Amino acid sequence: MPLFSIIVPVYNVQNYLAGCIKSVAEQEGPRDWECLLIDDGSTDLCPQLCDTFAREIPGVQVIHRKNGGLAAARNTGLGAAKGDWVLFLDSDDAMAPGLLATLRRELAAHPGYDWYVGKHLEWQPDGTLTEHEGLHLLPGPFDSTDYGERLRALYRAGHWSVWKYCLRRAWLVEENLHFWPDVRWAEDWPFDLLLLTRCEGIYFLDVVFTHYRVGRPGSLLTDAKNLPKRFKALVAAQRRLAALATIEHLDTATYAAMRDAAADVFWPQARTAAVPDAGIRHACLPYLKQLRPLYAHGAEVATRRDWRLFQKMMRLLGPRLTLWLAAHAKKG
Repeated sequence: MPLFSIIVPVYNVQNYLAGCIKSVAEQEGPRDWECLLIDDGSTDLCPQLCDTFAREIPGVQVIHRKNGGLAAARNTGLGAAKGDWVLFLDSDDAMAPGLLATLRRELAAHPGYDWYVGKHLEWQPDGTLTEHEGLHLLPGPFDSTDYGERLRALYRAGHWSVWKYCLRRAWLVEENLHFWPDVRWAEDWPFDLLLLTRCEGIYFLDVVFTHYRVGRPGSLLTDAKNLPKRFKALVAAQRRLAALATIEHLDTATYAAMRDAAADVFWPQARTAAVPDAGIRHACLPYLKQLRPLYAHGAEVATRRDWRLFQKMMRLLGPRLTLWLAAHAKKG
């Protein structure tokens, strides 16, 4: 049985996939890992590339599936994984050199946790690697029975990014923890909130897990045409969180922390939706209206004067007029 299961969702990244797999194959130490390539219905050369890597590189396996989004692909990987520990890696990123050797040492030195969190470096378009400003990881254990405290500790150190987590697979199975497949953008943050309902202790590692590629053209994070998809995903996540609160009888403070986290994801996207293209703004409106329960919330929005003004406008004027005014203000 492998020690590590590395789950790599793959969708139309033929120009980046080889570098990603190379970063795994060249990890030093024993071949105590499996690398699961989940081809999520790619329409470029990725299916053939995945098959080639699976034939040529010991430990690499491929699963071809109908397109269902990143969350569904990761769930497919979780269902097939056999390792003691689960790692996630996006197919346009790279695993940091020496990561697995470091994890073998660190997991043995600091046992007893289901969830270990590390760091990442941002891989700039010019090839340089830089640290993410604003994240402050304090190495060592963090244990608390307060959900809000655990959430704040996690976001200070990592912000929603599962590709710098090492998770005990048996724990995920025991607690039936998986991604919500209808959340097809930024699926990491609701997964974080779900994990935190089942985990009172996190261990933070001063270890770089991933080289995260910044600004890839055409990604959901860089193309304004994808804004409606982002809001659709936020609507799905908000509905899931509300259902979770009811089913599990979450206390008021826990649900309030979850709602603030959702709002902190929402506000940057809402401000981004103030684009000159009226068609894009119009496509966003149905989802923005459904997200009205978030308008009064958010922790980060309270720290910025311009954000607070936008929030006030959304609450008083509604999304249609607010986006129109903000878009024309940008023109000016």
